[in-house]
Amino acid sequence: KNSYKYDSYGATNITSPDEVNIYLATEDPRAYNEFMALKPSGWNVYADITLHEINAFRPVKGNRASWAARNTKGRAGLIALGSLLVAMEANMFVLTTKSNWSTLMNHLRTQIIDPRCQNCTQMIDLRPGIF
Repeated sequence: KNSYKYDSYGATNITSPDEVNIYLATEDPRAYNEFMALKPSGWNVYADITLHEINAFRPVKGNRASWAARNTKGRAGLIALGSLLVAMEANMFVLTTKSNWSTLMNHLRTQIIDPRCQNCTQMIDLRPGIF
């Protein structure tokens, strides 16, 4: 069984898998930068592409997906689908299930990926919601 130690952004010490692939579902540049600085070498981290491509189109306050979609002429939706495809390749997830997007990722992980790979994924929930 794997053991974990993690800080506020989920950087962990994993003692087991030969290859670690992590989907980092964050749109927060600070969280991304701190996670990348603390991750062990050899980890493959797949960051949510919205971190780079959509941030410029988001309002300063709140999560206004409809505003971002309108201002990107629908590109935000395409980027979200790309993030979904990347997530399907990971075996480790750092999520905040208080977020709708992270809850969706967790349900896909537990209902689609795990049944196909004999429960090969794991998740660290930094801000648990109800699911």
